[in-house]
Amino acid sequence: KTIQTDLDGPAALNNNSTGQSSTTLASGVFLACTWNTDIAREYGRILGKMADEIDCSGWYAPAMNIHRSAFSGRNFEYYSEDGLLSGKIAAQQVAGAMEYGVYSFVKHFALNDQETNRNNLCCVWFTEQSAREIYLKSFEIAIKEGGTTAVMSTFTYLGTRYGGAHNGLLNTVLRDEWGFKGMVLTDYFNGYGYQDADLQIRNGGDFCLSPMGAPDSILHDQTSATAIKYARQACKNICYATCNSRAYATDVVVTTPTWQIIIWAVSAVLALALVGVEFILIKNYKKRVAAQA
Repeated sequence: KTIQTDLDGPAALNNNSTGQSSTTLASGVFLACTWNTDIAREYGRILGKMADEIDCSGWYAPAMNIHRSAFSGRNFEYYSEDGLLSGKIAAQQVAGAMEYGVYSFVKHFALNDQETNRNNLCCVWFTEQSAREIYLKSFEIAIKEGGTTAVMSTFTYLGTRYGGAHNGLLNTVLRDEWGFKGMVLTDYFNGYGYQDADLQIRNGGDFCLSPMGAPDSILHDQTSATAIKYARQACKNICYATCNSRAYATDVVVTTPTWQIIIWAVSAVLALALVGVEFILIKNYKKRVAAQA
């Protein structure tokens, strides 16, 4: 039996459905202040161990965009203003968690360096040199040195193209240049108007972080040659990351959720009660038939 559960981060494992959380550790900016990759590795191990204990295979973290401004609302999660430092710390966190078979969705790829209006058609303008030397550097190191198999894409636009459906970013740079093998998940997908599963899957995105029924979160085109081709590739990417995680480890002991045990128990009791009632009805019927005879 396998289990596939991904939980939010980055300083703890947070289940947004149940409201439960693991032990919370120091935030990313404090971790980066140590300049200590050994501590970062142990941080990843601790998160990985806690994830394994609660049957979690994926972690929406680490958050590793750049401190472009002191006023960014996400700076407490992001490491620093330096791409090299951010990448080295993140790589060790990723590797530490992977020791327990837990894959890390490094996020938000890429140039998601402000919180205000980030999901309101926020267009980011940059040069290729600044992107490669600063804003993409941390992700590159986390992928090449940390070996992550999962990436969470950005809300923002890179120029005039949505980052979650940017072929140059998700395919040319991420997969072709850096050799990334794994899955790319969108940031929260809740019908913001520009997120489109059909567009994303053709440009390097694999699936959507979506509540049930969110507009455009499923493929509307499921029959064309391109739809089938890219859907198969997305499935392969997701399977690659999942099959190389604790979800398919032979030594993982998966516990059955309490709610499922309760449902099974109630179902068994109701089934026995139904059998008992049927037995009594049949017995009484036979008595009436015998009495009439």
